Amino acid sequence: MPFLRTFFNACECRILEESNDSLTVQLTEEADRALMNRPFYWHYKDQLGQPGDPLAFTFFTKDPGRLLKYQEEYITFGSPRFHQFLLYAQKRASFIKMYETSISSKTVQLEPWLFVHFHLSYEANGKKEKLVPLALHLISGTFSNNFSEKLTSLSLSHMIAPYHYVLSPLITPASGLNRMKKRLWQDIIQEEHDWAKSALEKKKIELALLDSFFEQNEENNAHFEREKAAIIRRFEPVIRISVLNGGLFYIAQNGR
Repeated sequence: MPFLRTFFNACECRILEESNDSLTVQLTEEADRALMNRPFYWHYKDQLGQPGDPLAFTFFTKDPGRLLKYQEEYITFGSPRFHQFLLYAQKRASFIKMYETSISSKTVQLEPWLFVHFHLSYEANGKKEKLVPLALHLISGTFSNNFSEKLTSLSLSHMIAPYHYVLSPLITPASGLNRMKKRLWQDIIQEEHDWAKSALEKKKIELALLDSFFEQNEENNAHFEREKAAIIRRFEPVIRISVLNGGLFYIAQNGR
């Protein structure tokens, strides 16, 4: 849910209603055209020179246990709609810079945070994906796992407001990104990896079957090596970390 909230806020879509398991948003025309797969509707409106009517849509992150109505959708990690959002987020705003704003006649000090959505992919004979938001304070080196939730209560702008000034980071964004990846790997090491153990056991069994099949036929050594490599590729556990999007956020100290 934090990703959906951040995603639609970044797309300037108004959030109409929100619960732990659902989010109702009023889409902008740009978001509707890009995400709702209504090319004929928008083509018709363009031909008539008329303004369109962007949809208000509800997304569920938990199965509501009933038939979904029009303009409702159940979205999960790995679903086509979720991947559509990921691709659109990468295309539209892979990196942004935002400033907290407030109405004040006094000077307001803003501190730099690097905020990144990481995409984790656990791959073996199957695939599991996870989205991990993580933020790093670029002065103290403090990490935050719930930074996106804090942002929802703040007023943000692409331009710095009058009487606001920023502190220079002591940690560069590039160095900060490396720290964040190191932190993620530390967390991953602490996880239970039964999926990897299962995949390695299956790989062992498959390789044993392959050996027994080819042990009487040494002439097909090249074919044996190809099959062996294919089994290793299929069952060898791999964890990949990639950056979906991110940004620099300059936040007042009381917003930390």
